[in-house]
Parts: sequence; structure tokens; C-alpha cells
Amino acid sequence: MRHIIMAFSAGIALATSVLSGDEDLRAGGPWVLTLIVFPACSLLCLAFILRDQRRRERADGQREHDSASSTAEKGGSVSSER
Repeated sequence: MRHIIMAFSAGIALATSVLSGDEDLRAGGPWVLTLIVFPACSLLCLAFILRDQRRRERADGQREHDSASSTAEKGGSVSSER
């Protein structure tokens, strides 16, 4: 849940900075900051969130695979003893 909220916040920050950058570009304000720096930071934040989520999914899948294979090994050793 925490990662969903973080991704939503980063997306909102990206959209807000692009809209503010457009206004700053028309008004002559600090458009470089709002059109380049802030969106880049938001995109980096989203990329790191996605990377962490993929790592977590791989680790969960590996744990499930390991537990299934260890269960199969235990079941195989019991049946071979009989």
C-alpha cells in the first residue's frame, strides 16, 4: 500500500511540475527548474519504485519456488522409505 501511495504522489508531482513549467515558460519564470529538474526527479522516483517492486516480486516468487521444491523433496524422501 505504501508503494501505491508513493507512486501516486510521484505521478501527481510530475503532472503538477509539467503544468507549472508551462505556465512559467509563458510568464518568463524559472521554467528550467519546473520543466526539466522536477519532472526528472519524479520520473527517477517512479523508476526506483518500479525497480523495488520487481525485486520484491522476484524474491516472493523465488521463496514460493523454494518452498514448493523443498516440500516435494520431503514428500519424495518419505515415500522412498516405505
